[in-house]
Amino acid sequence: MFRSALSLQTRGFGELVLADAPDALVFLFGLVTQLGDQWFFFVAFTSLYWLCRPRITARPRRTAASFVGLALGSLALVTALKVGFALPRPPTAAVAAAPAWPSPLSDLFVSFTTDDGFGFPSGHALGTTVVYGAAVSLLDVWDRRRRLVAAAVVVGIVSLSRVFLGVHYGVDIVVGVLLGLGFLKAVSVVAAADDPDATGHLDPARLFAIAAGLSVLALAVVFATGLSGHTENAAAALGGSLGGLFGWTRLAGHESLPTLSPPVALVAFLGAGGLWVGVDVADASVPVTVLVTAAVVAFILVAPRIQGRLGLGNGATRRAD
Repeated sequence: MFRSALSLQTRGFGELVLADAPDALVFLFGLVTQLGDQWFFFVAFTSLYWLCRPRITARPRRTAASFVGLALGSLALVTALKVGFALPRPPTAAVAAAPAWPSPLSDLFVSFTTDDGFGFPSGHALGTTVVYGAAVSLLDVWDRRRRLVAAAVVVGIVSLSRVFLGVHYGVDIVVGVLLGLGFLKAVSVVAAADDPDATGHLDPARLFAIAAGLSVLALAVVFATGLSGHTENAAAALGGSLGGLFGWTRLAGHESLPTLSPPVALVAFLGAGGLWVGVDVADASVPVTVLVTAAVVAFILVAPRIQGRLGLGNGATRRAD
């Protein structure tokens, strides 16, 4: 059995304990929480940008790039706040007894159901609120009311999963959601697209610029406090933002570029993802992390142009529009 799951809590009072939960249920919540993780955003937005699904959104490239900018901006913001407040997670956050499951399931169990570092505010609550909240306006699938309900459900279950797993207090979640709503409202005004053909959309270049500014702030807070545990997140957010700004502004007519053929997309994804994971595992210095993550995000944005120039895909790819 897993450690006792925690109900909604506040810091200092109201800490109730539920009965021990079955391992399968705990693992299910661990899977749910991945919907708000950075790796999931990386896979989802890269796929949308490269493969383009107009049935999901009329401007798939602009929408995907906007999601990337929003994710990087929320990562930078929550990093600055976590380090600034330096409040701990619940005592059980990094504790989990792996069930007697075959590997790698048992390893995934521990990875998905634990967390470390500072806890306030919740990065998952803030990030999911920003990303899925933006999806209400940026996507075209279903009608707006159904998108709003779906976004609220996802944010709710991801937030609940963080408390159920014992990696956050209730107040971490509540504040994370409120900050996410405030951030989303602010960028919706500041980064609104000027292009009359993109009414209701956001300007990815402005989003990347905002994310870069927040990343510099996050790095400044990390260096000022001497709490180097979150340096990697701040550096990755800065590199990704700069790479996104460079890649987006270097291209014109994004939607008219061809989609990536599946084989090219697979190889490109393995390469880009491998670089991102490699710099994380290697615990690289700030300059190296910034350069590598900048190169990865820039490559993702310009990959359709590279494919065209190299003559890959055998002409089987279609245009994004």
